[in-house]
Amino acid sequence: MRIRQPDFDFSQTRAHWAPNLEFAQTQNAASLGIPALEKFLNRVMAKARKEIHGDDPASVALRADIKTFIKQESCHTAAHEAANAVLVRDGYDRIREFEREIEAHYQRLFETKSLSFLTAYCEGFETLGPASAMSWCGDRLDPYLEGSDPNMEMLFRWHLLEEFEHRHVCYDVFKKIHGGYWMRIYGFFYQAYCFGKYTNKVKKYLLQVDRAGMTDAERKASIKREKAVSKMMAKSILGNLLKVLSPSYRPHDLAVPKLWKKVESDIDADWIKSKRSRLSPAQAHGSAGSALC
Repeated sequence: MRIRQPDFDFSQTRAHWAPNLEFAQTQNAASLGIPALEKFLNRVMAKARKEIHGDDPASVALRADIKTFIKQESCHTAAHEAANAVLVRDGYDRIREFEREIEAHYQRLFETKSLSFLTAYCEGFETLGPASAMSWCGDRLDPYLEGSDPNMEMLFRWHLLEEFEHRHVCYDVFKKIHGGYWMRIYGFFYQAYCFGKYTNKVKKYLLQVDRAGMTDAERKASIKREKAVSKMMAKSILGNLLKVLSPSYRPHDLAVPKLWKKVESDIDADWIKSKRSRLSPAQAHGSAGSALC
């Protein structure tokens, strides 16, 4: 694991950053909850780190992993906050209301739940990362990303690349703090319900605003596209999540996504601050597209 800080420029980005606006708004809805969630993950991991004692190699390594994990998630938080500001700028006036609601949810969890449950919740959410990385660091999303804003595209690719990279940290912490199978499964389904609830609530609002200015025919077409996107995303992610339910599940053993190395190479070459400034928007988009080859 290592810390990367890509230089994304959302100054010209619009909410409909991909040609398929239903796909873009689905990702925007997920992004809106990311900052509050990442801060929650970091608080839980910092709290758990204090409970991991000993100078044995495994404990020392896990504390170091937590430190890197927290730094990576902090970078994700900052990037998604900048991306989410696009929605505010484009006139979706309930965005701050949703952010406060989501933040309150994680605050309640942190204040009322045991450390065992909190680490299970975090581990449950982190199982979504590798499953999503199979799509974002693969070629399954090609039809939806052709012609997309390169900054938003690479935001998600970079984020999911690092989610795969640190996929084992919350799992190892949970095993150290509690480790029980049923607690892990409980945390997995609980977080899946919560994340899905807030994401769908935000997506419903975003598309409701979009459809207010559509004709009946355009609205019907939008609903049809939304269903197709939902079906594609479910098929893409759920199949990779089934293994999570196995008692022998270990994220360490998951196969590397098809284009993981290519995405990492593109980010290092073209999106880190010292190099990103040299690229024109057209060149940046060309580099982003190369990750799809």
